[in-house]
Amino acid sequence: MTFALNNLPTANGGWFKAAEQQDAVAILLEVSGFERQRPTPNGPKDSALADVTVFKTPDQLKTFTPEVSQGQRIEQTVLARDLEGVVGSAVLVTVTQVPAKKPGSHPAWVWRQVTDPEIKNRVIAYAEQRDTAVQSAVSDAPDFD
Repeated sequence: MTFALNNLPTANGGWFKAAEQQDAVAILLEVSGFERQRPTPNGPKDSALADVTVFKTPDQLKTFTPEVSQGQRIEQTVLARDLEGVVGSAVLVTVTQVPAKKPGSHPAWVWRQVTDPEIKNRVIAYAEQRDTAVQSAVSDAPDFD
């Protein structure tokens, strides 16, 4: 039997703060879970759980040195609901605000798909390099059988 090591989806990465990521070049979201109307101290909210890799600057993208948060909770209404259909996969996005449709309402945070092929290719190269390093580390680990 082959040993398969998985991670438990836990929210040890805090909460996603869209305002802090609005200038990011690219955000790689690897969504591991979604809960509809999860109980919170502020009332029930739709909630997504994801590993969030943020490339804040073109230099971070170029050098493969993003900011990585594993198990980050995303609870802004529109952002979380958009991730419900991509549990178990990844998306490459940025985040921005759109004006409120009703007077007196707050602007909403929304995802924007990254369409620049150069950015996509760099993020894919980063993810492939990361996954290769993990596989290498696992295969180099001692066998205790």
